[in-house]
Amino acid sequence: MILDHDRASTRGKMSLRGLYVFTHDDQYGRASARQLLDLVHVKPLGNAAAREFKDYADGITIDEAAIPDNITLTRLVG
Repeated sequence: MILDHDRASTRGKMSLRGLYVFTHDDQYGRASARQLLDLVHVKPLGNAAAREFKDYADGITIDEAAIPDNITLTRLVG
């Protein structure tokens, strides 16, 4: 099989560091995915290269005050 030796995320070579779930109060949603993902901010490292997750750990924030009404944020991991 062509995928025997690749290292895709579905094959367990990545580790989960954060899982955030936006729940809408109806089945059609209250905001677009783009609008919600724009609330997640990752602080740039400047000229430094990230070598470990801890390089980003303090720089990941979510603007919870800007979450639209009728949408709930649940942090499952992170």
